Amino acid sequence: MSNISFLDWKVGCHIEFNKNISSTCKDAINYSMNSVQFFLGSPYSFIRKEISFDDITQAKKLLKRFPLAVFSHYPYVANLAGSIKNLAWSGNTEQDNKTTFLAKQIEYELSVLSNFDINGVVIHPGSYPNRKLGLNAIATTINKINFVKNSKLLLENAAGEGTKLATTFEEIQKILSLIDNNKQKHVGVCIDTAHIHGVGEYDLSKVSEVKRMFHEFDSIIGPEKFSLLHLNDSQVPLKSKTDRHACIGTGYIWGESIESLYYLLETCHSRNIPIVLETHGLDMLTLGSISDTYKNKND
Repeated sequence: MSNISFLDWKVGCHIEFNKNISSTCKDAINYSMNSVQFFLGSPYSFIRKEISFDDITQAKKLLKRFPLAVFSHYPYVANLAGSIKNLAWSGNTEQDNKTTFLAKQIEYELSVLSNFDINGVVIHPGSYPNRKLGLNAIATTINKINFVKNSKLLLENAAGEGTKLATTFEEIQKILSLIDNNKQKHVGVCIDTAHIHGVGEYDLSKVSEVKRMFHEFDSIIGPEKFSLLHLNDSQVPLKSKTDRHACIGTGYIWGESIESLYYLLETCHSRNIPIVLETHGLDMLTLGSISDTYKNKND
């Protein structure tokens, strides 16, 4: 898979956490990845793995020789808005205590990832029936997080299921607009292609729609906030409001043509946006073949 490095794309996969960060990064490097994502603990628990100073030191030493963009994905159970029944910061002491605990756990994970030059903690912002109140509560929770130097929290767009928030660029921008100025540099955005497809605002199977997506992201949110791309095909049709990932080239987005995928990869490369695949590691081979195609065109 070394052919992927021809374009120096920051491409990698979500992989299993291998006991510690240094071993996990080594696994990613051995598979020719230029970026990596993992769960720093169970995806269904707020409790995170304790990372030692020696582990961080070893990982940083390794990454000096083999640069790697390092991301973690925060547990699926997190809800920065509180809960479906109880909105955070609205007077419910029990809920506020739970959300405060969540913020502290996020602080720890941010502090771990901040040790790496290119990093981020990806999080699904949350859910609440009243969208306006929910978006406000998410921003309030983020404002209560103590960010250390070089830490980055990445808000991931949702696929439009039920009461999930941050479904559109406008909703993401609403959250960002409410974040304190001194914390703005610590908050970015992770765009998931399968989620974009689920909402149906953009048909990423078309080059023109990929172009429109980037244009509207830039105008609504700002290009500097596009910190990571989750590259996933989709098992379900456009506008399904469902989050079902498929391997690249096998789903409803790129099952028939990869022309727009090629354009998407080129655009991320030109903007220096890291890419993480969340399906099967064999998808790296698909991207490798695209890299070969590009190389042949330019030989």
